[in-house]
Amino acid sequence: MPDADKPANGTTRAGLLRRLGGMVYDFLIIIALWMITLFALVTINGGNAVGGFGLQALLFLEAFFFFAWFWHEDGQTVGMMAWRMRIVTATGEPPSLTQVTTRFAGACLSAVCFGLGYFWALVDPDGRTWGDIMSDTRVIVEPKPDKSPSGN
Repeated sequence: MPDADKPANGTTRAGLLRRLGGMVYDFLIIIALWMITLFALVTINGGNAVGGFGLQALLFLEAFFFFAWFWHEDGQTVGMMAWRMRIVTATGEPPSLTQVTTRFAGACLSAVCFGLGYFWALVDPDGRTWGDIMSDTRVIVEPKPDKSPSGN
């Protein structure tokens, strides 16, 4: 029986704690982006508070485009880089725009269900979250960089 942490191509699947670590990093970046946006909007609004559905939609779209850009371009967000993770398709490529959109929807669904979609990785035989399953992608652990003195 194959090891659930070792996909067929020999890479290691990212565990739940590693994923949560990367999510914390990315969440801090998203909060910083939202603070910059809100600062600009309050300044434009003459120092008065801003709110409403339009603002919520803007902040949601900022989060979506943050993840979609990084996942589609290189398969990694900043938090994923720090924790040496990458999202790949079954062929090892970065996900398509359709897959990142589906993955983001799975992440939102997981969050709305109090994290159940993330904790699903603990019961799934392949260690997949709802976002992984919905988008047919995997989160793998990148190998540690070679720090040999030869420089290779």
